[in-house]
Amino acid sequence: MSKTKLSDIRQDLLLKDFRKDPAYLYGSLDNDIYMKLPEGFHLPEAYNSDSREHYSIKLDKSLYGLKQSGRMWYNRLSDYFLEEGYKYDPICPCIFMRRSGNEFVIIAVYVDDLNIIGTPEKLLKAINCLKKEFEMKDLGRTKYCFGLQVEHLKNGILVHQETYIAKVLKRFYMDKSHPLSTPMVVRSLDVKKDPFRPRENDEEFLGPEVPYLSAIGALIYLANHTRPDNICC
Repeated sequence: MSKTKLSDIRQDLLLKDFRKDPAYLYGSLDNDIYMKLPEGFHLPEAYNSDSREHYSIKLDKSLYGLKQSGRMWYNRLSDYFLEEGYKYDPICPCIFMRRSGNEFVIIAVYVDDLNIIGTPEKLLKAINCLKKEFEMKDLGRTKYCFGLQVEHLKNGILVHQETYIAKVLKRFYMDKSHPLSTPMVVRSLDVKKDPFRPRENDEEFLGPEVPYLSAIGALIYLANHTRPDNICC
């Protein structure tokens, strides 16, 4: 669980979700990039006699599809935050914080999603400043972020991964399974039904292929976020 979520829970602060769409169009390029004339682009009459293949367009801003667009958007956003007095830790450069006495606001950035928490006055000021600089979409209270589901309760916040768990169970064909009182294999007095019977000549030695490492990885991901109790399973 991130430090941002823990701060929100401890102080019972409001966690809001904002999205910048389209975000990548705000980035400024740091080098010259040219592209072919897009379909539907009309050349000036003075150039119509030449082939369209002889011309190209120089980009003034980043576009979706450029390999550096994400980086350019982050630079644009982080420069704005730093100008407004926010600070960030180089180890975690996507979390920006501004504090004044007991008042503070924290902004966690993930691509074009911004999760904002803080004391009421600082929170409102941060939201208004962002809306003046960018076209932001207010998605209300954060309900889903970084693979975590967030439920706002009367006495706090519940962070869980119910949707992720359901997907994992379905992926590994465990959604139809039933819990047992013991994980021990039940043996049978009937030799043909005994799971430890001698293997037949045409019987598979290892059984069906199971993505064991993928299943373990999915459980570790879950344990690192919301279910540390899975480590002891």
